[in-house]
Amino acid sequence: MSQVCFTIVSGRDIDETMSERLIVDVRINTRLSEIVRPCPVLDDFGPMLLRHKLLYVGTGLLLGVVIVGGVAGLTLQYVQAGVAPFLQGAPSAAMLLDRGLWLVWGGTVVILLGGLAAGWWFHRSLQRSIRTIRSAVEQVQTGRLDTEVSVETDDELGRLARALNRMTTTLSRRTVSRSYLHAVLDSMAELLFVVGPEGRVRRANQAAATALGQSASDLEGTRLARHFDPDPLANAEEGSTEHTLTPTDGPTRPVLVSRSTLEGADATQGTLVCVAQDISERKAAEEKLRRSLEEKEVLLREIHHRVKNNLQVISSLLSAQAREVDEDAVRARFAETQDRIRSMAAIHERLYQSDDLARVDFDEYLEGLLEDLFRSHRTHKIDRSLEAAPQPLPIDQAIPAGLIVNELVTNALEHAFPDGRGGTVAVVYRADAGEATLVVEDDGQGAPELASEATLGLRLVRGLTRQLRGTLSTDTESGVTVTITFPLNPSE
Repeated sequence: MSQVCFTIVSGRDIDETMSERLIVDVRINTRLSEIVRPCPVLDDFGPMLLRHKLLYVGTGLLLGVVIVGGVAGLTLQYVQAGVAPFLQGAPSAAMLLDRGLWLVWGGTVVILLGGLAAGWWFHRSLQRSIRTIRSAVEQVQTGRLDTEVSVETDDELGRLARALNRMTTTLSRRTVSRSYLHAVLDSMAELLFVVGPEGRVRRANQAAATALGQSASDLEGTRLARHFDPDPLANAEEGSTEHTLTPTDGPTRPVLVSRSTLEGADATQGTLVCVAQDISERKAAEEKLRRSLEEKEVLLREIHHRVKNNLQVISSLLSAQAREVDEDAVRARFAETQDRIRSMAAIHERLYQSDDLARVDFDEYLEGLLEDLFRSHRTHKIDRSLEAAPQPLPIDQAIPAGLIVNELVTNALEHAFPDGRGGTVAVVYRADAGEATLVVEDDGQGAPELASEATLGLRLVRGLTRQLRGTLSTDTESGVTVTITFPLNPSE
């Protein structure tokens, strides 16, 4: 905080003129030492104003004239009294002496009255200039930096007034007035509170007063916790948090409160600036969106549920049709088709039972799929092994990947272990660095026909691999190992 002190001589009367000083402190929230540089004019000020000098000179001359006139008048009176007996026979000389005496006393009185009038005029002129400068400085002190001093004299007070005008012009260009700053704060749509270290409101803008149903002056001195639930100052960390505004009259409303420490030379340690933004409309929009998402989620669950039911109906129709067929080979084809349908139905079943309607927990899905396949093929001597990473797959990848596993496991259960032999069918699912790997292997007899597309199942596996934009490799030296690698989320 800088201070600019003007020492101005102000007089109530002639005797007080040279002794009274008016000290005006102009406190501006800026570094005045950088803005108002020493003025050469002020350096030339003497110890006394020019008007004071003239007033002193005039007073001295007036006193001299009065003293001389008084002495002359008294001298004439003594002379008149001493020579009166000698002038009885000369009336003209006595009259001349009387007239001289009246002239001396009259001139002295006239000069005295003129001097007093001139002194009164000097005094009033000096007072007017000082009052003008003092009024301007008081306006600058309140923050009105556009104030100008209208002192047109060419003496020291005039030069002081012009120096003050230059200072206010410089300040108005480089600083913001208090009234302008208050107007900006009151124009904010957000609620602004300046809170002291004790948690009480020191300043509130117009938006805060309107929202709380009180005047800004009534809010000053109240605790901030009284207007919010919970207290924004309860959490020691700075940042934005949601609170409820609790006005005196009217409904509560949600607000987003952010706070920061007030910085500056005048800021008291621990003073905070809290800004509250009304988020009622945003909350209403979020609630509307949430309800819409819930409705769509219910609809998607219903769609997946109906798709699963329709697939089960198709599977049941195929089962009924298979019972009317006498040939075992045809019945086997019907069973394979039912397995494929069940693998797709299981995907939709897991989707409508899951919290995520767009992605499938593929590890859990593989566990259920293997259990269904081993149960439908009644393989008591064949063991199964599953090693699956907890990496979900989107539905457009989960369905073809599930069909691939269904085809390869079914092929292994039907052809890898003839004549009731035992063995193990293993399924591995890995996901790393945006790429997924499916491995289906068995330790049964080899299958050279995998290199060709002799069966529908193998053609289906290769087609589904292309759909996944993946690659397929086989190893038939020790059992059969099929490895399929495909990118995760290739469309993103």
